This record gives sequence, structure tokens and C-alpha cells, in this order.
Amino acid sequence: MNPFPEDDEDLTEFLRHHRSSPPAASRDLEDRIIQSLPKRSSISRPIILFTAGIAASLIGVIFAQPVRSPSVDATTLEAYMESNWSTVVEGASVSDTNSDYLALVESTTN
Repeated sequence: MNPFPEDDEDLTEFLRHHRSSPPAASRDLEDRIIQSLPKRSSISRPIILFTAGIAASLIGVIFAQPVRSPSVDATTLEAYMESNWSTVVEGASVSDTNSDYLALVESTTN
């Protein structure tokens, strides 16, 4: 908050001197507020169980899929690993790395 300009010192002092104090809070205020809130409608248990069952089934189907790894011959994989390591150590360009990776991917799909 920005401080008041100097010409408002009288007004600031007047307001500070004549400010009112906040009313004291009643002890049961929190209970009255909670009681005034509308009651939550409970969702029937079968709907919740049905929804949870569908969600669990979908998760089970997603994670039950076998992971298929492409068959890669050892020499192609070794060549890719060596070129990738050279890229990390020597700092070759990204385009060289991408072409090595694409060559590896193409060799696995054939």
C-alpha cells in the first residue's frame, strides 16, 4: 500500500484517532455458520461402486498391455550407443544425434 501524501497527515491522524474497534466475535459463531450450511446430498453407494469399478477396469486394461520391444540386433544397438556416447562426450550437433536415432528406429522396424 502506498503511503499517504504529506498533505493528508491531518486526515490520517483524524481517522486513526476516531476509528472504531471491531465487534467481539461470539463464541458459537462457528457452530451457527456450520449449522446454516445446507446438508450434502449423499450419492448412492451403488453409483460410487459402479464408477470405481469402471475406473479400476480401465486402469487394469491399460497396464495389462504387454510391452513389445522391437528386436534389435546387437551390432546396430552397439553402434547407436557408441555414437550417442560420442555425442555426449564430444558435443556433436543435435542433427547428427537425430539421424543416428532415426537410423536405429528404421533398422528395428524392418
